[in-house]
Amino acid sequence: MKRIFSTILISLLFQIVYGQLSFTTFYTKDGKETKNQEQAHYYRELSVLENSQIRVIEKYIQSNQTKLVGTFPSIKDKKFIGQKFEAFENGKIKSKEFYSADGVMIDTAYYYHPNGRLKIAFEYPYKVEKEATKVTDTLILVYHDSLGSRLLQNGNGYAEIDFKNSSVEKGNYKNHKRIGKWTGTFMDDKYSFEETYDNGKLISGITKDSLNKEYIYDNKNYHQPPSYPGDIIAIRRFIANNYRYPQEAIRNRVKGTVKLSFVIDKEGNMVEMKVEEDLGFGTGEEGIRILKRAKKWTPGYMRGIPVRVSYSLPIRLDLSGS
Repeated sequence: MKRIFSTILISLLFQIVYGQLSFTTFYTKDGKETKNQEQAHYYRELSVLENSQIRVIEKYIQSNQTKLVGTFPSIKDKKFIGQKFEAFENGKIKSKEFYSADGVMIDTAYYYHPNGRLKIAFEYPYKVEKEATKVTDTLILVYHDSLGSRLLQNGNGYAEIDFKNSSVEKGNYKNHKRIGKWTGTFMDDKYSFEETYDNGKLISGITKDSLNKEYIYDNKNYHQPPSYPGDIIAIRRFIANNYRYPQEAIRNRVKGTVKLSFVIDKEGNMVEMKVEEDLGFGTGEEGIRILKRAKKWTPGYMRGIPVRVSYSLPIRLDLSGS
């Protein structure tokens, strides 16, 4: 496996020689972009290939080991397509995933322990409707502990699952469905939980914080995304009705999409508003001005706990019809 992974990395890196442009950005350990290279844990290099796709290479700064290899469809469309590999800082393979042409993870995904042993594998059967990929199920195939002992096979047995949002979930599967009692932690171990499942359906759950305060939930309120008064369509309508095309943008006949990002905090406030993609001439600043006038949201909840949720919002600008 290590030899195959190394061969793939060399092959992909070789293709970058033919790239026309490359861009490098630096990131902290928690994945936040930084201009201070001394604070950076890894860097990302984007290289434009001959077919206009973008080769993505990430490397750990201290060890100079490859962290990630993947592909974006374009410089603006930063979702992975095709094969994506990730590695631990010690050089061992961390994961192997495959994405559809529209950026949906499909087929079989493999995840490994830091010692290089296979940990867990999932299968994502899918179908394509109107050029959109839709995953129809999530099937757990196998789970091994770090010593290589197989504890689950063909969707039956015990597994421990780590998620990117710093949660760990432990329990049993039967025919690929969760059953019985599941336990775990989330939000960097700030909260613990115990849940009961029947044939994959969450029956009940209890979250406890560090003071043993309990939060009760079920499958109806296990995960509640933030909601804007009148739903997301209402905020889009609010922006459309109140966005004022800057005069400089009008004079320059600016056309395209401004992309904004923001976070809904635990109280429902819109914070950390940023212009991710700007057309210049004050178009991004005007988008931020409108967001600051929007109504307060109802916060999102995870297992009964209010959580911060990030959003991105495109604003399409076009004067051709005026």
